[in-house]
Amino acid sequence: MRMRTLRHLSYIGTTIFLTSTPFFAGCTGSIADGVDDDGETPGGGAGGDDSGGPTLPPPDTCVPGIPATTQIPRMLNRQYDNTVRDLLGVTGVGADRKLPSELLVDDFDGPMTPPAWGIYQDVAAQIAKDVMAGPNKSKFISCDPAASGCLEQTIKTFGRKAFRRPLTDEEVARFLKLGQTTPAGTPEEVAETTLLAFLVSPSFLMLPELTTTPDPSGRGIKLSSHEAATRLSYLLWGSAPDDILNAAADGDQLQTKEQILEQAQRMIAVREKTGPLVTAFHRNWAQMDNGSAHWWKGDHDTETYPLYSAAAKPSWQAELNAFFEEVAFGGGSFEDLLLSNVAFVNKDNAAIYGLDPAMYGTELTKVELDSNERPGFLTRVGFLSSYSGYNATSPILRGAFITTYMLGVNPGPPLPGATMLTVDGEFETQRAYVEELTKPESCKGCHSVINPPGFVMEGFDGIGKVQTTDPRGGAIDASVTTNTIDFGDGKVKEITSPLQLMQEIAQTQKAKQLYAQAWISYAYGRDPNGNDKCLVDQLDMKLSQGGYTVLDLMADLTQSDSFNVRVRETQ
Repeated sequence: MRMRTLRHLSYIGTTIFLTSTPFFAGCTGSIADGVDDDGETPGGGAGGDDSGGPTLPPPDTCVPGIPATTQIPRMLNRQYDNTVRDLLGVTGVGADRKLPSELLVDDFDGPMTPPAWGIYQDVAAQIAKDVMAGPNKSKFISCDPAASGCLEQTIKTFGRKAFRRPLTDEEVARFLKLGQTTPAGTPEEVAETTLLAFLVSPSFLMLPELTTTPDPSGRGIKLSSHEAATRLSYLLWGSAPDDILNAAADGDQLQTKEQILEQAQRMIAVREKTGPLVTAFHRNWAQMDNGSAHWWKGDHDTETYPLYSAAAKPSWQAELNAFFEEVAFGGGSFEDLLLSNVAFVNKDNAAIYGLDPAMYGTELTKVELDSNERPGFLTRVGFLSSYSGYNATSPILRGAFITTYMLGVNPGPPLPGATMLTVDGEFETQRAYVEELTKPESCKGCHSVINPPGFVMEGFDGIGKVQTTDPRGGAIDASVTTNTIDFGDGKVKEITSPLQLMQEIAQTQKAKQLYAQAWISYAYGRDPNGNDKCLVDQLDMKLSQGGYTVLDLMADLTQSDSFNVRVRETQ
């Protein structure tokens, strides 16, 4: 009987999701009216609405203006995890305690699909059940559901957090209808279904921006303080606003850039909540989440590299995550990402760094390496091992990464079958082998750009250990590591060491532009475009100034005109 009642209440709760909230007023696309007559499910997207997303100017030149954005961005899966964790204490669901996002459909743009919508309902039902039966119940309801006024107060209090704004009287009334069904549910059942209704509401799953008040400058529509709080919190924390930010929004204290900056700086300082954004962004910038990149894919011959263990890869990943976070929260700048000698060592990588593994356990320990020998993340085990072959280094892979992603030069794809080519002969160094391999005229054009940075890195073997003798027998000396590299804008220099290479990259304007653009695209969730190029240019200038830190850049992302003013796409 209880299961039948819960199913009935869940159905009604889902219906309330579709009909409650002024979210639908003023929305565009099929979501505006909830479920259409043909049974379409709610729409919206992470990066665009049902129209397929706004058309933006090309990214090469600054075009003053505010990029058009959707009114109804959908919460990303990582944001969903963070939000249910912060609101309800939920870090896993079901018997196997999986992250909620592991059960959801992967992030996608465009309208909601029936399979995705069905899974949202299933996950919400499981979360509601777990919360009401577990130790986190009070995070949702802290009074007796049977007591007079308890449910109404819970709807208002929890709803304020879940919807990131106060509920209207009409919304409160609709949620209260869950206690007026036939057959009637018990107070506990009604409370559980009320939580379910919140978790499947578009005002929870989406981050709607429906204010229509014009910005005084005439540039577009000014976000309300509640909408600005949501943008700020999901940009920096990937989660719902905290009590302090909610109070500022309720007091309409997020209307000026100064007010927003004050909150942004406060929030950025909370390392526990901002740290995940820092590491996630830098993994994205370094292409670790790019399925076409070489991170973590290959293994190595343990006869050639006896210190290698495939089981150590997770700790190598964790080291880079810790490195990026430490640079940022240690007051580091863009340059420090390429030059810092900070490393995180455990028994898996200590020997590779020339340290005694007996001095370390499984936990990563912060150390400082030789700054001349180990500058920045490109000299850490994770990169050097990932961008190598099975039993040899790969100047081509290392050089292509640096050329493409650090210097912004696209050498083009390899010729068909190029990766399968070999060359016969006796070669004392890997450099000599690669030079012969890429000697044909059809290869020279690309490899004259790709190979030199890779040769500079030949002082590190296939798993990232310093080497002075090539496994082929020759010496790794200046004749191997000295190369002439074109850094763009007419700057061509002879480079003799990884340190000199990293110093030059850190000062290269294109590298700084790529870094700034990567932050803007990641934080704002849109592709490079001419409007955002104006902000790229501003950040590029600041990155060239001394003392401008990664955290300063993050705060400046909240100061752009496009942060608190939106423009609707012209249909």
